[in-house]
Amino acid sequence: MGTDIDGRSPYLPIAPSIPHLIESHALTDSVAAWGPWPMGSPIATAVALLDGLVDVPEASWGSSRWRLSDSVAVMDQDSWDPPGPLRRTLVRSRDEAGHRKVQEVLDASQRGAVIKAIP
Repeated sequence: MGTDIDGRSPYLPIAPSIPHLIESHALTDSVAAWGPWPMGSPIATAVALLDGLVDVPEASWGSSRWRLSDSVAVMDQDSWDPPGPLRRTLVRSRDEAGHRKVQEVLDASQRGAVIKAIP
């Protein structure tokens, strides 16, 4: 399923199926109360490498990918801006363990450290 934005744009796939779209929205709803982390792409990419995140295939597809643990949620998605397409990463965490994991990545990136994974 998909759409075009303004009636003149090319067809933009939104999800490969209605169940994928429903699962993605359900996951978005389930982490909506978790704390959001505003961050740019390099840091978000490092957060996405955190140990313990597992892919959520029933809520993911080519232009949107969910990874989740008990305390951190990461969703990568393509933007719908044809003149300036980009990949956007949203990160949310809950409880002290999740906040600490994400903060460690932020602190390491500010120090210029190379981050592969944080247990």
